Amino acid sequence: MTDTLASLISQAISPNAVRLDGSLTIPRTYGVFELSRSAGTTRKFRYGNFPVRQTELLKEFGACKLVHLFKKRDLAQRTAKLLNEGPA
Repeated sequence: MTDTLASLISQAISPNAVRLDGSLTIPRTYGVFELSRSAGTTRKFRYGNFPVRQTELLKEFGACKLVHLFKKRDLAQRTAKLLNEGPA
């Protein structure tokens, strides 16, 4: 089955649907983060455990923005991959 960006994004959840528990969330979540153009990287979108990965990206690049949040890691991974590939 081929994923479309729209079908993946439709499975995203609101950050308001989770609560922080130390450095993680309940339930566990995975974000897709957008880096600024000034970051000078080949991949504009990254993914990882929220909010841990966001903190790492902020330290490494100075800025990033949460664009989508998922309950499943593979959804975040596939979404970031499609976003990095750009329009077909």
